[in-house]
Amino acid sequence: MFNKIINRFRPTKVIVVDDPENKIVGDNVNPDDDEENAHQWDRPIEFLLSLISNSVGLGNVWRFPYLAAQNGGGAFLIPYFIIYFLIGAPLYFLELALGQFTSRGPGTGFVLARGWQGVGIAMIINSVLGTIYYNVLIAWSLFYFFLSFRTKLLWSKCGQFWNTDRCFEPGDQSSFFSDNGTTYNCTAEQYVNASDYACQAINTTGRVAATEEFFYRLLLNKSSSFDDFGTPGLYMTLLLLLAWIIICLCIIRGVQSSGKVAYFTAIFPYIVLLILIIFTATLKGADDGILYYIKPRVELLGDFKIWQAAAAQVFFSLSVCFGSLIAYSAANKFENNFYKQMCIVVSCDCFTGVFAGFAVFATIGFLARSLGVDVDVYAKSSGPGLAFITYPEALSKMPASPIFAIIFFAMLLALGLGTQFASTDVTITALMEFFPRYAKKRWLLVIITCIVFFLVSLPFACPGGYFLFELFQEYTANISLVF
Repeated sequence: MFNKIINRFRPTKVIVVDDPENKIVGDNVNPDDDEENAHQWDRPIEFLLSLISNSVGLGNVWRFPYLAAQNGGGAFLIPYFIIYFLIGAPLYFLELALGQFTSRGPGTGFVLARGWQGVGIAMIINSVLGTIYYNVLIAWSLFYFFLSFRTKLLWSKCGQFWNTDRCFEPGDQSSFFSDNGTTYNCTAEQYVNASDYACQAINTTGRVAATEEFFYRLLLNKSSSFDDFGTPGLYMTLLLLLAWIIICLCIIRGVQSSGKVAYFTAIFPYIVLLILIIFTATLKGADDGILYYIKPRVELLGDFKIWQAAAAQVFFSLSVCFGSLIAYSAANKFENNFYKQMCIVVSCDCFTGVFAGFAVFATIGFLARSLGVDVDVYAKSSGPGLAFITYPEALSKMPASPIFAIIFFAMLLALGLGTQFASTDVTITALMEFFPRYAKKRWLLVIITCIVFFLVSLPFACPGGYFLFELFQEYTANISLVF
């Protein structure tokens, strides 16, 4: 009876021995063993590492600290852990089980209960929308990575053509001289007598860190509002194109190519994060930020928005409800023990988000003290670009900062690419299932999909693209996952 159920729902080769002559029973027999194994993992360890690089991504290093900063720091951790292990882990197990048992992607995996097949379609839609805006983060990381190959990091100093008179360098008090309530922009040599050197007076109430102006003014060329949208900028257009070319080359052969890349994308980030946390802990004001991060304010737990944000982060971080877990596990052998793999991945993912938070909040404390504001005020005023301001700021204060910047942004690329491989593969798998005649031309589907996704993502390269990014960030990977 069990063999008949397997034979009905699994599209792969199933041989059932029901008589002495070893006849093959069932309609879903595929005599071509090579074709059957073409989209299977070479080794279980590659599947495990791919799951880690899929779940442990920019959602941990970028999105988790940003949401924690805007939702009370330590108060955010309580609902996060509760939802993580009571809801997130069981759903993770469910999706792995569904994909491995049916050997199908999310588009047709719900054939076990056809009335729920729309859930699979919704997962694909979630994945497509998430993939389009997620690659923008990879493009940002590429920009910082390329500009890290310099003797002096461009985002560490003011005085560049994109800087305004409000620019300041946190922690570098030699830039300012105060006299009778007026603050002047001076060099260290001008400290002796400011009046002799005619230092330029600045407005201290509207100061903006050099790293913040670098991100918003040079990279994004951010406009003042969504209405002033503009046309795609050169930097962002080229970066998005390069990001999609990298994705295309890495997944064009399926899990057999992305599985090899996972050896690097899954292990390397932990080494870099450890180095960064050790250094940021030495910054002035780091203790204020870390205390805000680990000290829960119980009175905030009654706010439903914090629970909603925690739930969305759990689903986003684990890549639950995107269909990528089903697509990846569909390439498993039927006897694979995915329960142990699930326990390892869930533990790694949960640990990484909390771990990365220490580096971010240590830097937030440093920036808040430099600006003369409370950590709570600075944290809540931060947006989705927080990580691309705090991390570069911390890197600029490190000895041999260009070397550490190269390593760090290589880590961000590794994290982002690992997740993007899986989410893009959801679309490819769905197309192969909906159009079986193109299944043998996977390479063509990959190229066409990446080209289409690049063209659709071009609005993010416009001056108003950051506002569109915030819109996607809030609605495409938030309440839809919880629903």
